[in-house]
Amino acid sequence: MSRKIIIKNRRNHNETLELTLEEFKVKFRNELKQAINSYTAHQESKNFLPPFIKPTPDYEQDFYLSLTFNFNNYAQTQYYIAQ
Repeated sequence: MSRKIIIKNRRNHNETLELTLEEFKVKFRNELKQAINSYTAHQESKNFLPPFIKPTPDYEQDFYLSLTFNFNNYAQTQYYIAQ
């Protein structure tokens, strides 16, 4: 059994969706893409090392480790992941 993600609408608080991670990735594809790009830009701005020394971390994997916080703070959408 896969774990469900509960998603609520910020504006009316009546609309609630329960989706699996795969369904969430499909339904919120554009919002996730924008949030991951924003997260990546934020993380890279903190890295002050020269390009030849910089590590090349997988920011998308880091984004999904804390999906609730990152989606709620980096995605510009009317939906949020409830706790």
